[in-house]
Amino acid sequence: SALDAGNGSLKWEFSSENEVWATPQVIDDTVYFGSLDHSLYALNATDGTKKWAFETGGGIASTPLIVGGVVYIGSFDKKFYAIDADTGTQKWIFEGAGNWFWSEALYNNGTIYAGSLDHYVYALDAGNGTPAWPKPFKASDQVKSSPVIAGGVLVVASEDGMVYGLDLKTGEKKWQFDGIKAKVLAPLCAAGGKVYINTQSNSLYALDGETGRQDWNISLGK
Repeated sequence: SALDAGNGSLKWEFSSENEVWATPQVIDDTVYFGSLDHSLYALNATDGTKKWAFETGGGIASTPLIVGGVVYIGSFDKKFYAIDADTGTQKWIFEGAGNWFWSEALYNNGTIYAGSLDHYVYALDAGNGTPAWPKPFKASDQVKSSPVIAGGVLVVASEDGMVYGLDLKTGEKKWQFDGIKAKVLAPLCAAGGKVYINTQSNSLYALDGETGRQDWNISLGK
């Protein structure tokens, strides 16, 4: 649904065939979002009319990543897609994962970084979808949290609370932080070379992105 920002009145409404878990993305008067009905939708932001729908083999629960006129999205069908943002036509597909893609992907310098529930983090060439690392990085648990870049390092958290700093070009582990004794599901946040991690124990951690050293952690209360 689209609501008037001034008074909250309903401007338009669009219904997919199943629940929508993901946050929409709005680019150039187009709303992009995935649904558990297996489809990625592009709607006119002004009136809600459908521009196109792209069907995958599973539900879509992550926010789409849009870079350079291309939509990058993973699905519960274990595949990762690049789709033309204007036409909805597939540009490439990556089929090398062993489980669902849940979190939003990350773009940097021609490479897409995406975590999967198969415990692996994949680096893909944004142009053709081929692997950009010699091999994907294997974390100790499912990767549901969206990665970030901090201090020139790709920072990834697995669900069991392990945090990894990875080399952007090779995927090799530069550091590992094991001080979080709680699940990590929320997207990571990066600013000023630091990475901020919100945990299921209601604690917030700040780590140095380059070294993985803990700066501080605080309890957010209940």
